[in-house]
Amino acid sequence: MEDIKDTLRESREFFRGQEGSIAARLAVLPKGSVKSIKKGGELYFYLQYRKGRSVKTDYLGKEVPAELREKLAERKRLEKELGRVRERLNLLRTRRDNETDFVDPLLAILRKLTEEKAWDAGLEIIGSWCFLLYQKHFPIEKYALKTDDLDILIPRPLKGKAFDLAGYLQRLGFSQHFNADGSTYFSGGGMKVDFLAKEGREGVKRPRLVRGMAVTPQELRYLEILFAEPLVLKVARGVKAKVPAPAAFLLHKLVVSTLPERRGKKEKDLRQAVYVAKYALTDRAESARLVRLWQGLPRKWKARVRKALDEAWNAVPLEQRIVQRMREVLP
Repeated sequence: MEDIKDTLRESREFFRGQEGSIAARLAVLPKGSVKSIKKGGELYFYLQYRKGRSVKTDYLGKEVPAELREKLAERKRLEKELGRVRERLNLLRTRRDNETDFVDPLLAILRKLTEEKAWDAGLEIIGSWCFLLYQKHFPIEKYALKTDDLDILIPRPLKGKAFDLAGYLQRLGFSQHFNADGSTYFSGGGMKVDFLAKEGREGVKRPRLVRGMAVTPQELRYLEILFAEPLVLKVARGVKAKVPAPAAFLLHKLVVSTLPERRGKKEKDLRQAVYVAKYALTDRAESARLVRLWQGLPRKWKARVRKALDEAWNAVPLEQRIVQRMREVLP
């Protein structure tokens, strides 16, 4: 499990590098904003910017040079990106001292799931911990995550035997809680364990108990793609975790990023999707899987993916080349 802790530490170096790269680019881009004044029925444009304590104004003429507009727009995107990078560096600094608090319970849970052959029953680790495991096993760029929550995807029906997962978590020191919809989650040891299942088609609105496991997962839309061609990864000696294929993970992240209820997590969803795409587009097997899964998506899902890629263009400005490549692969 030291590898996971190393991944968190390496993330700091990644973001320090990004901070330096962005700052270097900003140093050569023009500052300020374009202002216009109407004289004699015609518009005249000026570039207004601050230099020291004073505000300077440069005359541009009757038109704003296209190159200047592009560079000012780039500056705006990069300044926003720099703020995000520094937020993540602050997050990683605050997590440094209590990494063990949430890594150790995670290892215990994954060990139990491995011993009980939960991966054979179809359970998967999804969400931020899945992304962190990708970073451990694949050449995926580091990204600072708030990794307290462990999301466990449960299939219906189970493919193998059930076991008392709720009881085990309680013996481990976790407390059971209920969401407003009646679904259950557990908290303890510095982390939270959530359970998810794909939304039923029979019109059942309230979450349903998974008998034998004594947990009631929250039922959500668009989760079924995460069951397509999953992988089992080694976490530690004698400990494994089943996760969605990277191609399925990134398509799911793109789709759900467009949902109104994900507005607060949109930027994280898009970034994780783009970073995983950088690997998927360069690995032959994963690239083929991505195209295969894309071809099987419903038309409305594809429309959401296209919308998400349009939003990713500005949300992840340093990765616009990857976003454009995704547009070409997922037409």
